[in-house]
Amino acid sequence: MLAHLLSVLCLTAVKASEAKIIFRKSLSTEIPFLYAAGNPINVTLDIYNLGTGSAYNLKASDAWPRDYFDIEGEMEAEFDEVQASGHKQHNFTVTPKFDATPEKPLLYVRGFPAELIFSTDEAGEDRTHAISTQMRDILVRSAEEYKRLTAKHNMEWAIFSIGMVASVLVPFVTWLYFSNLKGVPPSKPKKE
Repeated sequence: MLAHLLSVLCLTAVKASEAKIIFRKSLSTEIPFLYAAGNPINVTLDIYNLGTGSAYNLKASDAWPRDYFDIEGEMEAEFDEVQASGHKQHNFTVTPKFDATPEKPLLYVRGFPAELIFSTDEAGEDRTHAISTQMRDILVRSAEEYKRLTAKHNMEWAIFSIGMVASVLVPFVTWLYFSNLKGVPPSKPKKE
């Protein structure tokens, strides 16, 4: 009985010092969730260790298609250790390269996760494969479409404002003019 209790306590001690990894992939742009050719997308890979033990020999990778994106920075990162309650981060930038045509006005990129390989022991024998949270599918717009969507439309606002001012002021001035006459029609000139 005592041997069984000791083995349970040893197993509990081993389990208590495990690494528990959360691997997160996130994208950020100047305007959230609006992607366009020539506008950079910042990719962040976050590794959080919520466990009580360390994770070792971590290798994070994210494979973006080079046919459609210019990559600035490394898509792979290696870390020796992420301690308990620790956090590591890797950033790189991708820029869509896309020429819109009437047949293909948008580039559709299906969301894909990043990959992480790590071990829970320092010797590197216990290897674990993990995937990140998956990014949402993205639609890459042409540069012209992006400019149209993000334009300030100053001329349109000026025309709209003039129309609104005219539609309010013309009836008001007319009412003001006739209310000052107090219902008396203008006098007719006398004939002599």
